[in-house]
Amino acid sequence: MLRPRFNLDILGMILSLACAIHCALAPIILMFGAFTGLHFLTDPTIEHTVILGSMVIAGASLIPHYFHHRRKEVLIVASTGFALIFIGHSFGLAWLHALLMVSGGSAIAFSHLLNWRYCKKIKSCTSS
Repeated sequence: MLRPRFNLDILGMILSLACAIHCALAPIILMFGAFTGLHFLTDPTIEHTVILGSMVIAGASLIPHYFHHRRKEVLIVASTGFALIFIGHSFGLAWLHALLMVSGGSAIAFSHLLNWRYCKKIKSCTSS
């Protein structure tokens, strides 16, 4: 019996894009949050949990698969994305924070897409 495979790259892309969308919409949520009841989405605990989850998923997917396809750009793009996120947290300017966070989340999602494509191309990576 064939079992469906659980693909961490798909989950990583979804989580990273959700992070990017969250960061892009956070200023709007802050403005209208009191009216819509969505103000809890701007809680730093949620943001830190999503970032930590993204890091765990990226580590569990990108690093083992790198040893199959040996494409350094996957790790470079992911590292750049996380660097942008951490730099974004150190700036007090809301627009710069949002720009860096969206760029970082998009870069991490792109690294998962690259990883997925390279693994699919060589067919030796197992979907974990």
